[in-house]
Amino acid sequence: MDLKKKVMYTLSTGLLACTFSFAPLSAPSVAEAADWGLIGNIFGTVSQAAMEYDQVQTYLLNWGNSPETQQKTLNETVEKYGLDTSVEHNERVSRVLNQLIDHGHYAMEPNSLPFRWRVINNDEWNAACYPNDFIEVNSGLLNDLHSDDALAAVMSHEMIHGLHQHIAKDAPKQVLYKYGTALLTMKADVLQATLGSYIGNYISVKNTTNLSEADADEYGFYLHCSAGFNPGGFSAMTLNMAKGDNTDRNIIKEIFTGAYNHPASQKRFEQAQQRMEEYGYNHVKVKNGTEIFIDDKHFMTAGETPELADWENAYLIAGGICKGIHDYSTVEAWGFGTPDFLSDIAYKDLKNALNDPSLSASLQTMLTNAYALDIHDNDYRSTKAKLRKAEKERNDKITKRQKEVMSAENASSYEGHFEGYTKLGLNVLAYKEAEKAYKADPNSYIQTGNMSRALNALNAEYREKHNTWNDDYTQKAIEYTDKALKICQDNSIDDTYWLYSNMAYYQMQAQNYATSNEAALKAISLKPDEKSNYRFVGYNSLMLGDKGSAVKYYSLYLNHGGDREMVPSELSNEVQANARTLEEIYDANE
Repeated sequence: MDLKKKVMYTLSTGLLACTFSFAPLSAPSVAEAADWGLIGNIFGTVSQAAMEYDQVQTYLLNWGNSPETQQKTLNETVEKYGLDTSVEHNERVSRVLNQLIDHGHYAMEPNSLPFRWRVINNDEWNAACYPNDFIEVNSGLLNDLHSDDALAAVMSHEMIHGLHQHIAKDAPKQVLYKYGTALLTMKADVLQATLGSYIGNYISVKNTTNLSEADADEYGFYLHCSAGFNPGGFSAMTLNMAKGDNTDRNIIKEIFTGAYNHPASQKRFEQAQQRMEEYGYNHVKVKNGTEIFIDDKHFMTAGETPELADWENAYLIAGGICKGIHDYSTVEAWGFGTPDFLSDIAYKDLKNALNDPSLSASLQTMLTNAYALDIHDNDYRSTKAKLRKAEKERNDKITKRQKEVMSAENASSYEGHFEGYTKLGLNVLAYKEAEKAYKADPNSYIQTGNMSRALNALNAEYREKHNTWNDDYTQKAIEYTDKALKICQDNSIDDTYWLYSNMAYYQMQAQNYATSNEAALKAISLKPDEKSNYRFVGYNSLMLGDKGSAVKYYSLYLNHGGDREMVPSELSNEVQANARTLEEIYDANE
């Protein structure tokens, strides 16, 4: 959650290749200057500020767009703190993050990486997202948050930091604030300059990391709900923070000791509570910590459970009601009395509370009244219309951005991610990025061919585990290669060779030996000095019962520098007898 910590880590641990010189910030060097000299220095300072702003932002965006730096950050974090090896903790984080990633409504920028995470052995109540979309989750957080919905609130908050590229935007702004402070204090005396510096730092934090944290709370809530989590989870999580937050928010103290880089926890809780209420169209409220009201009528008072405090339970029950009102347009759609009633896990806490039949009947009556108010009461009707309009506008904006980023001009960025993850041996992530590149530019033989490469890498992993090829992976790799070859007809020999060579290999996996030979021979005709396709033809010929061709092509394979250990044992003597090295061939003709 500590965004400033991640900004400072990124800027101070050797991860930035460029250095940031704030030499012009030294006010005394210009205090005696003439007015025109001062004006010239101001222009110089502004120019350098703009240059460094661009440098910082460009570097951070590039650094955050590298699978290699993501892996490095992961490794360094694990090395520093150690992994939390609790299977329960890791399964929880995996379950929650995968639900957010797979079902949440969001748009990821082309220069952002897929999210990766590790649970680290740290008792601090914290989680953080780095600029390269690596999420660090502390074991102390998991020990304290027993609800997956509350944990999802933290994870969605962190995902928004990555999705909105907060660090890459905040760090350059802090550069400008520092230069701005320098300009304001250029002709000031030492006391004024010092005070100005303190105030400048305070304003910088309040207008960068504080705003980004508020943004992560707001859009994290909507991401959290869109993925199907209980909207009360955000209230429960932020109230948990507020109960443990004893910080002194005195503005004078903050100016001289350093501004807090997060908004006040109590304020964050109140905003989360308001968003939960609005999600249920302002029908449901929690009062006095544990009492749940529907349209200002008392519904129930929450009690504690073995895992949850009474106040946590109150917000999760209330959040369940808000979710139902939001998702179901009538009371009949709730399915009272049917097997499908509140079957979604997000309603778990509400469903447990409704084990009391009288409470269930009361809820049904109160919901009937709530839906009637949305139709017949002008205030409720207009409020609901306004909230639904705002939600539609948010969702439309995300949908529009989703379409924009999946364009042919961004395919190369996804291709870069694919190549990076392939080099790291992270084949699942490589496949996902190859798929993005293909969807962005389905008419590119490069992106189409990379889909077959990605599938083949997954197939190799499958074979290592199961000692056989995955037929589905093989067939899909053949299909993508065939499509790429049709697109690539008039392109370079290198690319056409690559595709034919891959096709020969995939058809061989599928035991289509004659078809594999056709592709391998075409590849040989394009690049006769490459060895691998001679081996493919040799193997295919052996499988087809043509021993003569097998001996011939395995011999050619060896002649082109092939490995003798790759020759089948039953052909070893004959192939060895016929094989000559390239040097021997040259010597015989010169």
